[in-house]
Amino acid sequence: MPFKSFFVAFSAVILGFAMPVFAQYSGEDANPAPPAQKKISLAKAAPASADSLSPAVSRITIVNAVWDTARIGFLQTGLFNNKVEAVPDKEMNRYLQDYVDSTFRNLFSVGKPLLVWVVEDLRIGERTQMMSEKSYVRVKVTAFVSKDGNVYKLLKSMDVVRLRNGFDVTHQHRNNISNAFKEFYAQSVSDIDAAIAAQTPELTLDAIRAQYAQKREYPILKAARLNDGVYLNFSSFLENKPEIISFEIKGRAGKSKIYNTTDGQKTLVTAPWGIVKDGQPFKYKKAALIALSRSGYGYVITSYLSAYERRQSAIIGGALIGGIAGGLLGSTAALQHTDAFPELTLPAEATAIDMETGELIF
Repeated sequence: MPFKSFFVAFSAVILGFAMPVFAQYSGEDANPAPPAQKKISLAKAAPASADSLSPAVSRITIVNAVWDTARIGFLQTGLFNNKVEAVPDKEMNRYLQDYVDSTFRNLFSVGKPLLVWVVEDLRIGERTQMMSEKSYVRVKVTAFVSKDGNVYKLLKSMDVVRLRNGFDVTHQHRNNISNAFKEFYAQSVSDIDAAIAAQTPELTLDAIRAQYAQKREYPILKAARLNDGVYLNFSSFLENKPEIISFEIKGRAGKSKIYNTTDGQKTLVTAPWGIVKDGQPFKYKKAALIALSRSGYGYVITSYLSAYERRQSAIIGGALIGGIAGGLLGSTAALQHTDAFPELTLPAEATAIDMETGELIF
């Protein structure tokens, strides 16, 4: 590598580490700007090839059940790898339906079975290393098949995570997303005949939509204020029912201990899922308290949000600056990495929690 290029790269790394420290102590802008965004388009994704994928269906209908209604992940841009929101370039349902129509249209054939694809997660992320970049994609989707469009049977579910290497990986996300959906098509159509013949429950399209809408009815997504306490597992967090109400926090966000103080006793809680303090939720991981903020039908890590969104979340949750939870928010835990995808050889930066398991996702 030429010396000049090395110097620029080295400077970017050094300043990249310094910038978050500076931002932490520079104070919030009185009128913070909206978060920077990068639109991810699927319009130019290569159509599926009839040479490798057989015409097996007459139509694919999308049901959008994606939990994060604001974005599909976070990316890194510029010399200092500033975080920006990755967003679709149109409304999510239209985004997915237009992609499916344009990509698989040449495989549709009149008289073939119909598919419904329920997309629960579409997420992308990036991670920069010294000499290369990593791109990540997650597609979580379930297919139902019907002979006539009246009732459907479960066909296939896929929750796939892929890691790709390269330079300037932001431009690879379109193909990464498209390749994951093509993989799902190939896997699912090979099982159509068996699924139709199977003695399995039949559902109308409205019943399928209702089934997935039920996942958005968790108390933790509907409560105006979260209940303070220690949550020993993710299930109790979803129900907004902490197992321990009287508790104490010692240390700081990156190195904390939580004590159960019920009945005047003080007992260390060794491995809670998380806590809520003054209405503000935190996930607990290896002594770190990771502040969370509600987004759509789930929770993202607060430090990834804009200053305005963080402030609004704190006000809504009751974690006003100057209070105990406000202090915790101000001493953000160190960068976290995903633990939801053990198959990844290099974990991605964590930006949210999985609403099925409570684990960290990108």
